[in-house]
Amino acid sequence: MNKDIGKLLTAFLAVLFGVFGLIKFVQDVELVIGLLSLTFGLVAIMWTYRAMASLSKGTSLRDYAFYFLLSLIFIILFSIWDTAILLFQLQGSFVYPKYFLITIAYLIFSFTSYKILQLGKQFGFHFQVNKMSAIKENKKGIKKTTKKSSTKKKTTSRK
Repeated sequence: MNKDIGKLLTAFLAVLFGVFGLIKFVQDVELVIGLLSLTFGLVAIMWTYRAMASLSKGTSLRDYAFYFLLSLIFIILFSIWDTAILLFQLQGSFVYPKYFLITIAYLIFSFTSYKILQLGKQFGFHFQVNKMSAIKENKKGIKKTTKKSSTKKKTTSRK
């Protein structure tokens, strides 16, 4: 446990010093934030790809991981474009593609959310939860009745 905390603290300090070093070296905080978001985005893409590769082909979960990966790719493209605008001081119509890229990412998220909703309806999780709650309430009622009847039996046997 202490080993994990030590590793986590070391990694946090390394990132913190790296950020301060970048800010000192680059002098433009917005550019540093753009570069850091690109770095974290690339790490997220790598982890998502590894997770997707470990899932069985043809499963819904793998499909959702793929949609998530697509969304991450479009968000990374948005970040790259946004950082390029800042770095090269682009203006005018060069700004519009970033809005297109983030819109595509949101559309993929919306599509995936709809697919998850349909999956929930298909398997009827909401119905099953309600049914399990009703069964649980029934069992509670039966236990209360059983306890009352067993205490009555004990009192009658004493007389």
